[in-house]
Amino acid sequence: MQYTAPVPHRNTAGGRRRLVWASAAVAAVVVLAAVLWATGGLKEKPKQPVKPPGKAVDVGLFALTVHDVRAGVVDGGLGGSERYLIVRMRVVNESRETAWLGSTGLQEGVVARTKTGKWVEPDEVTGVAAGAETYTVQPGLPVEASVMWKLGPAQPPETFTFGLREWKYDHGFTDNEYAWRVQREGGALAARYTLPVGTGTP
Repeated sequence: MQYTAPVPHRNTAGGRRRLVWASAAVAAVVVLAAVLWATGGLKEKPKQPVKPPGKAVDVGLFALTVHDVRAGVVDGGLGGSERYLIVRMRVVNESRETAWLGSTGLQEGVVARTKTGKWVEPDEVTGVAAGAETYTVQPGLPVEASVMWKLGPAQPPETFTFGLREWKYDHGFTDNEYAWRVQREGGALAARYTLPVGTGTP
């Protein structure tokens, strides 16, 4: 008589359960990725985000609200005058110390794009606070600033492209002193604008 050994019982329920849990986990990851993609969660932050005028942009040291762009003539003293492209903006100092509008301050943080694609800083920045001319920005005291590029004899363009750089409170490469420093690396901007050019008195 020939006997056949019984086939050992295999518990397949646990394996099925593990397979179900693994499949569910994979499906959840796929769904989450799809949601993040749809809502922009996986999108890389633009290096030069386009912003509309009239809304404040936090660039670190300042909160800047761009008003408009115009071409105008500015008195240069000694009876002379100069034609400029002028970006008008509201400037609020977000730090606890006095900030400057000139070459060590706001002037370094605003750049305009030339026809060749180069970004250049303005030639001059002036400001008015509480009805008086000023070259500084005190903490919490808004300044209406005119950021200006020399136009020369050329006709004003129909539109003007410019950007706002970010500022970071950090130390330098060669010293340990902390200060507000404008960010120039990589061509990144806190905001980029392309606005029509109007005419009028600054």
